[in-house]
Amino acid sequence: MKYRTNTLKTLLFTFPVLLLTFSVQAQEGENLVNNPSFEDAQNRKIRRIGDMKRADGWVSATGERADLFSADANLPEVMTPENVYGKEEPKTGINYAGVKTYSYREKENRTYITSQLVSPLKKGMRYKVQFYASLAELSKYSANRLAAHFSKKPIGSDDKIPAIILAEDEIHVEHPKKEVFGGMYGWDLVCGEYVATGKEKYITIGNFSLDKDIKSERVRKPRDIRGSQVIAAYYYIDDVSVQLLGPDEQCDCNYADEAQIRTSTVYQRAPEITKDMTAKDKIEQFNIFYLYGRYDVKVDGLKTLDRIAEIMKENPDMKIKISGHSDADEAVAASDKIVSLRRAEYIVTLLGKRGVDEDRLIIEDVKNGKDSKFINEEDDEKLINAKNRRVTFKAL
Repeated sequence: MKYRTNTLKTLLFTFPVLLLTFSVQAQEGENLVNNPSFEDAQNRKIRRIGDMKRADGWVSATGERADLFSADANLPEVMTPENVYGKEEPKTGINYAGVKTYSYREKENRTYITSQLVSPLKKGMRYKVQFYASLAELSKYSANRLAAHFSKKPIGSDDKIPAIILAEDEIHVEHPKKEVFGGMYGWDLVCGEYVATGKEKYITIGNFSLDKDIKSERVRKPRDIRGSQVIAAYYYIDDVSVQLLGPDEQCDCNYADEAQIRTSTVYQRAPEITKDMTAKDKIEQFNIFYLYGRYDVKVDGLKTLDRIAEIMKENPDMKIKISGHSDADEAVAASDKIVSLRRAEYIVTLLGKRGVDEDRLIIEDVKNGKDSKFINEEDDEKLINAKNRRVTFKAL
């Protein structure tokens, strides 16, 4: 284990006495993480960035403090859903944490969150470990290698160090494909199985890899988000869990299906616009396509909305119908509100930010009721779904 620091000091943890009852035996399915979604916290005392210690059972692993956000905080910068780094609805409850996982040429130090488990892990036992992460809109970068590490003693330092660097076999749980998490407006899952060496008492979440082993991507700030980008990959963290698996129980992360879907190519198509087209014809050439389960808009989609807003300003009497579509799998998986409607609603919000009166915008939720006109006979199911995950426009 290697730390980039000259002085390594032991962190002191203060937990409620009841949480330190190690005689409790872990049961299958029981979450061994204290305060897994950060809801037990001194919310009204959160008055600054770096107040992770306000969440019961959680602290920052280094002198570079991690963040806690709450709807009940006393400062707008550390509230949910909107705060100094962007906007995200909590996965659960009203709170979540935040960490910096990468910074270009180490211009900013990484941050980490750590907690003592309800009871130590048992040697040879298998555990399902998972947490959720969402990239903040004011991140200048996205990155991979966000992970969980287990230890018998607290790791890190009281000093402000660039990063905690661990050997590859000590990076215990991360995305199996080491994917870059670039998703805003939603939560990406990190999940995997961990076999305990025995008596591990602490879980720490962050990025433990060398810069050369991290894949990063430059991120364009959404136009509807105010503020300056942080020169880092900054992620909100929520819903952390460590659960004992039974002898015959599989660690079911659904990664096979999820990875297949998430790594599918997002269909892209440039609009075929000519000079002799009417404004109506131009509008109907535009489409915005999506990743599975997503309704956030990437760079190409934002450029499309810029052009649509220009046309509508040039034609002040024009109204348009915005139709949200989903693929067949999304329609089956829909719960409280299908993603096709969310897609259309969010487009209305973004066009409103571009100066288009929302009275001129009509929403239609098509769900998976109409296939894309770009589907061809030779398309496989994966490509058909990618073409159907879209928003279309029709001038009225």
